[in-house]
Amino acid sequence: MEKMLQDIRYALRALAQNPGFAAVAVLSLALGIGANTAIFSIVDAVLLKWLPVESPQELVVIAQNPKEPSTGFNYPDYEYFRDHNQVFSGVVVNGGGPLSMTVPEEGSHGDGQLVPSTMVSGNYFEVLGVKPAIGRLFTPEDNKTPGAHPYAVLSYDFWKTRFGGEPRALGRKITLNGAPFIIIGVCRRGFTGTQVGSSPAIFIPIMMLQQVNANARNWNSRHYWWLTPLARLKPGVSVQRATADADVLYKQIEQNDPERKPIPLYDKDHELKNRAVLLPGSGGYSGLRNRLSKPLAVLGAVVGLVLLIACANVANLLLARAASRQKEIAIRVAIGAGRFRLITQLVTEAIIISVLGGIAGLAFAYWSVQVLLGLMPNGTFPINLNLSPDLRLLSFSFGVSLLTGLICGILPALKATRPDVISSLKNDLSASGSTLSRFGLARLDLRKALVVTQVALSLLLLVGAGLFVRSLVNLRDLDPGFLRENVLLVRTSAGSIGYKGQRIRMFEERLLDAASKLPGVRVASLAMLTPLEGSRWNGDVSVEGYQRKPDEKPYINMNAVSPRYFETLGIPILMGRGVRDEDNPAFTPDPPEKPGSGQKTPEPPGSPPKVAIVNQAMAKKYFANENPLGKRFSTGDKFKMEDSYEIVGVVKDTRYFGLRKEVESMIYFPNWRQGAGDRMLCLRSASDPKQLIEGVRRQVRNLDSAIPVLNTVTMNDQVNNNVSQERLIATLSSFFGGLALLLAAVGLYGLMAHTATRRTREIGIRMALGAQRTNVLWMILRDGILLVVLGAVVGIPAAFGVTRFVSSFLYGLTARDPATMAIATALLALVTIIASLLPARRASKVDPMVALRYE
Repeated sequence: MEKMLQDIRYALRALAQNPGFAAVAVLSLALGIGANTAIFSIVDAVLLKWLPVESPQELVVIAQNPKEPSTGFNYPDYEYFRDHNQVFSGVVVNGGGPLSMTVPEEGSHGDGQLVPSTMVSGNYFEVLGVKPAIGRLFTPEDNKTPGAHPYAVLSYDFWKTRFGGEPRALGRKITLNGAPFIIIGVCRRGFTGTQVGSSPAIFIPIMMLQQVNANARNWNSRHYWWLTPLARLKPGVSVQRATADADVLYKQIEQNDPERKPIPLYDKDHELKNRAVLLPGSGGYSGLRNRLSKPLAVLGAVVGLVLLIACANVANLLLARAASRQKEIAIRVAIGAGRFRLITQLVTEAIIISVLGGIAGLAFAYWSVQVLLGLMPNGTFPINLNLSPDLRLLSFSFGVSLLTGLICGILPALKATRPDVISSLKNDLSASGSTLSRFGLARLDLRKALVVTQVALSLLLLVGAGLFVRSLVNLRDLDPGFLRENVLLVRTSAGSIGYKGQRIRMFEERLLDAASKLPGVRVASLAMLTPLEGSRWNGDVSVEGYQRKPDEKPYINMNAVSPRYFETLGIPILMGRGVRDEDNPAFTPDPPEKPGSGQKTPEPPGSPPKVAIVNQAMAKKYFANENPLGKRFSTGDKFKMEDSYEIVGVVKDTRYFGLRKEVESMIYFPNWRQGAGDRMLCLRSASDPKQLIEGVRRQVRNLDSAIPVLNTVTMNDQVNNNVSQERLIATLSSFFGGLALLLAAVGLYGLMAHTATRRTREIGIRMALGAQRTNVLWMILRDGILLVVLGAVVGIPAAFGVTRFVSSFLYGLTARDPATMAIATALLALVTIIASLLPARRASKVDPMVALRYE
């Protein structure tokens, strides 16, 4: 311990005497360690952290289909699993979305506060082992009878921020989507639900769903998949045994389903869909984890390479520093210092540099995490992750720092502790640096090898960044079939507070009329669905004269739109016409349970003829080269002329379900033809559409302040959210690729500057014998170019081999795109040659007389 403290004190003094060297080394490692710490903090929060519940390692997520696991559960299936399994000590479910909350005691007549919420089974808290901070949590009795227990449990953070952490919040009345509830308890601190990335503010029993969402009439149906199941294994039960038991339960459910139908030929994966798979549940479950696992793996590899480049850079600096300390080391050896003692001293210096870099890297990591969160897709609420520094993060940062110090320090220490004692004591620099006096394949020493490695790794990262950026550009330049600029989308939900049929229609039409008169609005419309929002409505369709193949999926995507919808979104009408006001019936009763599934929608007397508009994909599929105008189809598995729709228009193909996905067939019905229900308000403005948000909220408030505004988003943001994964990877890989290029350039510059300094006497002799400055310039520059060429020779094949692993992230180009390879190589060559040119120019300006006297 005494020797270690002595080494630390000596290392600190040595670094203080050379602050320039220390600053460059610490900064290099700070960038590398900070980048790794930032990525680890996201990986830890999304993929690794366990839920703050009792024995989280016993939890599993119940899913179907081992090929593509799906966690959707309906309530009857949940009850069957809960009551008939032999392997779980408890099964819980949760689901739902945001609710509009008001506190009547406060006398607020404005907008309700939109809060993240979740509906849970009565045993949710009991099975998870979550205790209350105050009050009580739900029991199974609270979730037995629909509408009987209007109780709410608050999260700890929401209780603190919204109610000031006051115990008297218990028993207070609140309204959720207009329905009265009573606060009965607060979760203990730290519990934020079981969905990674979201943090519910309010928990309510599932049996209260219809009170907060009157539209959810069939919530208890086997065809309403909206819950995520989590189960706790019984002691001693293996995952394999539990999976087998769940398989049996799925088969029993299918056999006992009263609505079971013959399996169609097109459902080739039916058996897989009814096979159980148990996913690890210790960290909960979230779609965010599925979306980010692959991008985080790619970014983890990228920052790992950046750290390697930083290590090579610092190792090169330490080698240069060791070369300048040869006399000191030779004296120590001459008076009896052991080699192990010298190695320990030099490695201690490297570790101190690395630890200082790790401390500085924590600040860089904090900034990087904020950037990372800004690049992630946000829905109604921003992503909520626990990223506060903890012992795990600090341990990771310290561990990386320690490992980095060892990597950086051992090789330079081994090389430095084998000095030519006699030459070093005589200050014979030419002898000690002879390997640096020539460059070539046969004389590739450690410092040159490190620079070649840096160049090769930098080229690998630049190629990857180029591929990701070009892929993102290809997606952004892709024609989605609509105009994304200056469009605002507003989702309200009158149905969730009990509006039905004619009342919903009246509200939506009054809102449309009021919003269309707002200053700056050019055109307004309503739609059930909008492109890229993530929702889908489809059903069986039978086309007159078209014979469906046995293995052909009958489903067609549908939408219900108002007049001027195509104009609002900039979707061109290619043939015929769009939707008109007279296409809608005067009044349509409540929408059917399954719109477009073949159920007949009652029509009032004197209703206009049924018409519809289709996209190019549907026209091409069903009518080939024929004119689709005037053709007819009906909803359901059999064509019925009396219920058929006439095609009166064809519009351009629009990508509704993802920019990467192929365009699918789409039918557009007049807005109220399929019944009255909540619609999306679409506004095209003359300028920034976000300026309309407050005006729309005011109009909703004027019509009915209880109606929640669920979401406001611009079409441009909706498109950007669709490519959020690509944007995240492209942005960060570009940043880290640039950082790697900078580190490689600094490393090459340091080597060339050191080499030029060591060859000062040689340069003086050459110039005294008649060499021109251009000769000296080329002599130094040639050595740098050779190192760059060697790095490219190693890096290009490595890039060809590695980039194939990221081909799934690319769009519109291959992993071995030659243009990207050429651009990355040219950029690397330009920057590194400039880094070599600077010391070469300095060397060419040396005064021969000064150089000849140089030792």
